[in-house]
Order: sequence, then structure tokens, then C-alpha cells
Amino acid sequence: MRNAGEHLSFDHALRDRVRRRGGDPLLTYYAPSSGVRIELSPRTFVNWVDKTANLLVDELDLAEGDSAVLPLAVAHPGHWTTLVWIAALWQVGVLVRGPGAVVAAGSPDLVVTGPEEYEHDFPGARALGARAVVACSLHPFGLGFPGPTSPGVLDFGADVPSQPDVYIAAPATPGAPLWQDSERTLDWAGVRDAAGSLLAADGTYGRRTVLPTAAYPTLLTALVGPVLGDGSAVIIDGPVEDRAVAEISAAERSEA
Repeated sequence: MRNAGEHLSFDHALRDRVRRRGGDPLLTYYAPSSGVRIELSPRTFVNWVDKTANLLVDELDLAEGDSAVLPLAVAHPGHWTTLVWIAALWQVGVLVRGPGAVVAAGSPDLVVTGPEEYEHDFPGARALGARAVVACSLHPFGLGFPGPTSPGVLDFGADVPSQPDVYIAAPATPGAPLWQDSERTLDWAGVRDAAGSLLAADGTYGRRTVLPTAAYPTLLTALVGPVLGDGSAVIIDGPVEDRAVAEISAAERSEA
């Protein structure tokens, strides 16, 4: 395992993990209310990330220096689709604006939302004034909405499968800002250092149970920490009783 500080970007760290332990679990996502369990290896996760990055560049014309607001990450911080989106945006070099981010440059270039507004044509997402809106159904297997979205709203589940499996564009510039919220603006070094504080003394992360909270800490515990520390996260999403957390953790052999 490399020292976390040797990785020049999150994408670099993720692909290093794929090369060395690509078939191991990375994310195991549980939604107890619906009985869903989804497991993604580093290799599978990267495939989703690359397809999403190609969608960003080829279909939505986003580029390094653009910004995105993710109501998806506020409403569903621990969903595997949310984590795919953040990794893809970082791969392209798009700043993710979290809650309370300074909007000095006006409207974001992209809004990524969940299914909550589907029946009403996503009025909240449209109100943010972005030039592109993407909606995610959060179907357990990544499928699209049951019916068409209206013009101007792209259905992630319907449009991403046809994207190329490999992202070949130039990597984003090191040092570009990746995350901004009311408390922080971070480039990769800042994100890496924050997640690095979660690792054990030997630089490992282990297999940990993650109960999603706010977007930023969940991002660190559910994705960045496991990638840097050769570990994995068992994400238990939604209201859940302590007994269920203990049972899932025991079944998955994860540290609660």
C-alpha cells in the first residue's frame, strides 16, 4: 500500500487501488427499509465513475473550473450513486459546492438531484439556474425513472449506460479546488489530509460500518478513507435501529 500522501489526485488513488486490489469490496450499500444490498468493488466503482465523467464532458460540456451543486448529496449523502458523482466531478476537475458554499461566480454549471421532485418536474433543481440538470432515480441497480423526464432534465440511469467504459481525457490540474461548503474550501491535498486522519497508525482503514450524516464527513468515511487506506465501507442508509446496525456489522465483519 502506498503512503496516502503519494497520490497526486483522488483519481490517482482510486486507480492505484484498482490495480492492486480491484476485486475486493470497496462499498457495501444497505437500505434496510427496502431490503437493498449493493456491493461495489474498486473496479466496478471506477467503471461507474468513468461513464459518469464521460457523460459530464461529452454530453453536458462540463470542464475543469466549472462547478456543481448536488442536492443529491444533501438528501442522500451515503448513497453509492452520490459517491460516484462526486468522484466523477473530481476526475473532470469540477468543484462540488456543498451546503452553504460561497456562490461568488453566480449559478452553478450543473445540478445533480435525486428522485424527490420527479413528479413535479424538479422545480427546486431548476430554480438554481444551472445550464444542466441531471436527475438520479436511485434505483437499486442504477436504472432510470419509470417515465421520461421533461426537456432540460437528463435521466442519469437512462443516459449513463451508453457512455464509454474508460475515461481518456487529460487529468484535472493538481491543486484545483474540489470541495466547498460553509466551513471549508479544499483541494485534493486538503481532502486527502482530512481523510488521512481517519486511518490507523499503519495507514490502513479496515472495514468499517458507516452511518451517513452530513455530506462532507460521509464522503470522507464512506469513500476517501477506504480508498486511501485499502479498506471498505459498509454504508447503512436511512433510519435504522441499533440492533440492525449490530446485525449487519456482524454479518459483514465490519467495525461498527
